[in-house]
Amino acid sequence: MKGVNHLKVFLIIVLVFMTFITVGYTMHQETRGSIPQRLIKDGMVVVQTGYTGIVEGFKRFFVNLNDLFHTYEENKMLKQQMYQYESLEVYTHQLEEQLASLEDLQQTGTSLVAYETINATTVMRNVDQWHDFIFINKGSKQGMKENMAVLSKEGFLIGKIISVTDFSSKVKLIKNQDFGSKVSAIIDGKEGSIGTVEGYDYTTDELVMTQVSKDVKVDKGDKVITSGLGGVYPKSLLIGYVDRIEVSKDGLTQTLYLKGEKNYDNMDYVIVVAREAVTIDHE
Repeated sequence: MKGVNHLKVFLIIVLVFMTFITVGYTMHQETRGSIPQRLIKDGMVVVQTGYTGIVEGFKRFFVNLNDLFHTYEENKMLKQQMYQYESLEVYTHQLEEQLASLEDLQQTGTSLVAYETINATTVMRNVDQWHDFIFINKGSKQGMKENMAVLSKEGFLIGKIISVTDFSSKVKLIKNQDFGSKVSAIIDGKEGSIGTVEGYDYTTDELVMTQVSKDVKVDKGDKVITSGLGGVYPKSLLIGYVDRIEVSKDGLTQTLYLKGEKNYDNMDYVIVVAREAVTIDHE
């Protein structure tokens, strides 16, 4: 038997080893791919990642934009509801004021049972003649006549009708410095206290009553009413309350300063005294 050729065996082992290395390398290369392939694959991954990021970004942007639009619409609706609520609150407040005015009007009318009265609404008032005139929504068709007394809804004498149309009347207010007619007045419950309301002090917001005898004891808070004399105003209409007293320089008479109607700026309703005044003659 011939001896084993060791060189051949070594060569065979080397060949087998190289074969395994070649196969393994080839398989590894196939797994990794070539450099261009790897670059293309990596580039596609980057592009796809970027595209996905952009798409997600646009989705988030439009979602946020949609949320912002809905928030704007919700805020718009809330503002509209708030404005409606404020308008309703103002309207309710106006109705409450009108109701209070009508209640005052009813109470005053009830206290004037001795007279025929007509309720009226102020429909116009010039800013430059605010304390001089008002226009009411009742005229000759409703029985209005010149020189009829006009009261506030609280019952204070505020003026008289000076002109009448079919459906409206012009009222000259007692605060008008050119009132044009004197109001014969007395202090309620005090004999001999007759005097004349014939002016208005703008500095103190007081009506002025003159020619009151010095012998009459006058106190602050005394009630001053119409006397019924003079042929214009019925008796016992409230004019105001004594606020202060001044004695004339000759010491024979007193001048009284009266606080009358307070709400001249909000004279929405008035009362017209339709009964003719009774003139009392003294023999």
